[in-house]
Amino acid sequence: MEEKPAIDSLLLVEPYSRIDALIPRGMAEYSDSLSSLSNNIISTAIFDSGLPVKAITTVVGHPYQEQLDAEYESLKDINPYKLENLYLPSTMHSYLATLPYRYVILVYSEGFVWSRNVVFLDEDQLRYESHIYLAVADTRSGKIIYFNRSVPEESNPLNAKLVTKRVGWLLKELKDGK
Repeated sequence: MEEKPAIDSLLLVEPYSRIDALIPRGMAEYSDSLSSLSNNIISTAIFDSGLPVKAITTVVGHPYQEQLDAEYESLKDINPYKLENLYLPSTMHSYLATLPYRYVILVYSEGFVWSRNVVFLDEDQLRYESHIYLAVADTRSGKIIYFNRSVPEESNPLNAKLVTKRVGWLLKELKDGK
């Protein structure tokens, strides 16, 4: 098994969240404000985690932002059991390689919350869903050196206490050096 490198400083790439609000008739609608709130909750949880996170950067406003967003979303497709030869997508690697940090944390989250004016036809319908995908990558090689995900069936993606707990769980093995 490959030994994990000692990481003495990390750059957090601003989390990328896609949070939808369920609206009448059970339709989901993307919400900028809910997604922004989710980003803030996750960022705070990472900065408070005790890891050596020194700064935060963003892909917003980058000339290739659309491609970077798509590559960010691809974190959800990673098989956590097959990391041995897993690398960042090319545009993301090119962008991160220009930054003055060797190691970066990338977090993609998605989910939904119900709007108070939604009438549920079935009391068993989910009112929340939340998935969080977290990766640490080496910007020099582009290799993903750590990956974990938290994909429960029902969890509020905007509950700071629950999200902080989940982020702590996602980072546990990284903090423990496993």
